[in-house]
Amino acid sequence: MWSSLANFADGSPVNLWIQDTYWLWPVMEITHFLGLSLLFGGLLVVDLRMAGHIKGVTPSSTYKLLPLVLVGFTLNLITGVLFFFGDPARYSINIGFQLKMVLITIAGLNALFYHWRVSPSIVTWDETNEPPKLAKFVAYVSLTCWFGVLLSGRLIPYVGTG
Repeated sequence: MWSSLANFADGSPVNLWIQDTYWLWPVMEITHFLGLSLLFGGLLVVDLRMAGHIKGVTPSSTYKLLPLVLVGFTLNLITGVLFFFGDPARYSINIGFQLKMVLITIAGLNALFYHWRVSPSIVTWDETNEPPKLAKFVAYVSLTCWFGVLLSGRLIPYVGTG
């Protein structure tokens, strides 16, 4: 699958644009980092509260961070696709990149599960209630996946094909 995507991206107009524009890669790196800060920073607060570690904050008030999380994810999605298009041969065979994609997929499925099963009940929680076990589980899966995404993303320059 990755090799097919790499073949599609290699030599495409986007690929040539990224390779020919010397300042673009650093701008994408900065934007990716800012997106990651918004994404991971917001989710850290939401997930830690959902797991019951941040007392004194109503779980529903953490909803105010979700737009920032979505902005961060969108920035990372756009720059991530551009990174792949910019150097498809490198990313398509990279173990760190492949692990990152698996973890993002699991995190996305976990977010859907959160939206369908946990989110509707959050409005009934207050600062003093202990979160349900299901909410804790979803929070810990999210934290584990996104921490793994962060680590595997940082490993991309240092690991190869395994």
